[in-house]
Amino acid sequence: MDLGISFTHLEIALYVIPPLVLLLIYRLLRRNYWSNSLVDIMNEEIGPPNPVLRLPRLLEVAALGFLLVALLGPVFPFQLNRIERGGLQIMFVLDLSQSMEEPIGRGANVSAVTTVNASPPPQFSNQSTVAPPPTAGSKMEAVKASALAFVNKRPGDAIGLSVFSNNGYVVSPATFDHESLIQYLHMTGTHTLVNEGFTAIGEGLNSANRYFAFSRQKNRKQSKGQVIILFTDGDNNYGRDPMTEVERAKTEGTKIYMMGVALQPGASQQIANAVYSTGGQYYDVRNPGHLEGAFNQINDIEKGIFYTLQLTENQPAYFIFVLLALGCLALRLLLHAIPQFVDLS
Repeated sequence: MDLGISFTHLEIALYVIPPLVLLLIYRLLRRNYWSNSLVDIMNEEIGPPNPVLRLPRLLEVAALGFLLVALLGPVFPFQLNRIERGGLQIMFVLDLSQSMEEPIGRGANVSAVTTVNASPPPQFSNQSTVAPPPTAGSKMEAVKASALAFVNKRPGDAIGLSVFSNNGYVVSPATFDHESLIQYLHMTGTHTLVNEGFTAIGEGLNSANRYFAFSRQKNRKQSKGQVIILFTDGDNNYGRDPMTEVERAKTEGTKIYMMGVALQPGASQQIANAVYSTGGQYYDVRNPGHLEGAFNQINDIEKGIFYTLQLTENQPAYFIFVLLALGCLALRLLLHAIPQFVDLS
């Protein structure tokens, strides 16, 4: 969607237009000078020439005019481009309750508990991108390490971060700037919301749903490939109803993958069962190996396309006028093959 055209080299017109005007005046005077009264007599007998026969000359003038406009450097001052991107829009929704500092089992090579058959996950190992955790061997350490490894595997995705305890907060919108996202993940921990102590899963889901709603409104179209990956180690005990947010995600086409990090039996079971209705899955993760296996499944399952809007300033538009000039010249050559348009003078 363009908002008009401006010119960056209007000064060229001061050097080009005056010579063209002088050339036109010279041609008109020269034609009148060589004219003969016989032409007037023939005009009375057979009438003036058909205006259509002047089309080749008009095409030449039009081509010259378009080239002149191209020389003036036309640009679109502002242009909104709708860009199709491969990949997904993913929001991590991370529980920052103090219980996330509790230790997590160190077992590995155990399949994550899901309703689908999962292949044994690989042995967990710390990546070089993992920041020093606040508590070694904690749930938070394992979640952040696995999330960072997942980010490195998805260069084509726009990934963001939302956190919650008593309330939900968007820390980073879904972005292709993964370096910034990694920095936010490094800085985020239970200390971020130390003054809050509840587990408001509904608030966390609401923050992600609201962000996706804003993204759809900005793109003016239903976005594709929107995914929420929820991490929690407790039962919802504060804030809005998480089931309402799951239903909202389902209605708006957003998938929810839920990772229950060493949950107590029966905790958040209603939410775990409901996420399947969105097209997502629930993973009961008991150790870092489970987390790796769950992320590997999501990495294999989720492929998609979504659309973004990009604002471009001063985008060149000269090629439009060059193409129009070439079109006029091409049509002029085609007319030259018709005898009626051949100039025998």
